[in-house]
Amino acid sequence: MFHCAEYSSSSYASRSIPCVEILSDDELWRAVEEIVAVSEPLLRVMRDVSGGKAAIGYIYESMTKVTDSIRTYYIMDEGKCKSFLDIVEQKWQAELHSPLHSAAAYLNPSIQYNPEIKFFSSIKEEFYHVLDKVLTTPDLRQDITSQLHAFRKAQGMFGSNIAKEARNNTSPGMWWEQYGDSAPSLQRAAVRVTSQVCSTLTFQRDWGIILQNHYEKRNKLDKEALADQSYVHYNLTLHSEPKTRKKLDGDPIALDGIDMTSPWVEDSDGPILTQWLDRFPSALDGGDLNTRQFGGSIFGTNDNLFGL
Repeated sequence: MFHCAEYSSSSYASRSIPCVEILSDDELWRAVEEIVAVSEPLLRVMRDVSGGKAAIGYIYESMTKVTDSIRTYYIMDEGKCKSFLDIVEQKWQAELHSPLHSAAAYLNPSIQYNPEIKFFSSIKEEFYHVLDKVLTTPDLRQDITSQLHAFRKAQGMFGSNIAKEARNNTSPGMWWEQYGDSAPSLQRAAVRVTSQVCSTLTFQRDWGIILQNHYEKRNKLDKEALADQSYVHYNLTLHSEPKTRKKLDGDPIALDGIDMTSPWVEDSDGPILTQWLDRFPSALDGGDLNTRQFGGSIFGTNDNLFGL
């Protein structure tokens, strides 16, 4: 670009010499290459998180691939590799990781039956921790050991040809709904965990719940579920408002102070929707209201919903 005749003859040529020197520096492009190589795997995870599927069952594997990619790029520079991995690990463990990621990965058939996956030993403890929270009664935990064995060894319906062919092309939640009937307690837990969706919209805290639901890159939930969630959220906000409203001096019906352009109640910081779901856990068992969406949680970590 800088060597073409049209640019050389323009009035900008003499004024952009410092810029030309910067852009012609090989060191700059080596740095750009490094930035792209390190950030691209992370951006790919962010894209998958905000995609159109229940991605929680894939997040742990994706983050493992991120670290493997960084190690491969810096294979000749151990010090820089450690510096980048420490940053990723600190952010992952301190802010983003949840036991639900481990549990969903363990229950994801495309991961569970993949012989190349090596991280099962590191997620097994968190999987059992989530299982304890989901299966809260002795009746639900009855025969769970044999059911886990059947799942791990692909016995019964888990080992049917149809189930095997669907492992890699069906969402984990749907796979468990279709082929997990021989392990009812484990199926209940698996559907509940693997159907969690993911989002990065919590970074944008000024967004209301409706904008989060209808954002064009949002998970493609059907319109009825979206409408249900919005109405539940705002009705619960209205219901709880008298209990939390602070006493204000002055005329309680001063119409001049009402913003007529805002027909909806603004989002509050209280986890009202989550509290409601905690009181009615049976709503999580089927394809009914809000089974796969619980607000704008980052990376799908609805920890408070599961009591984690």
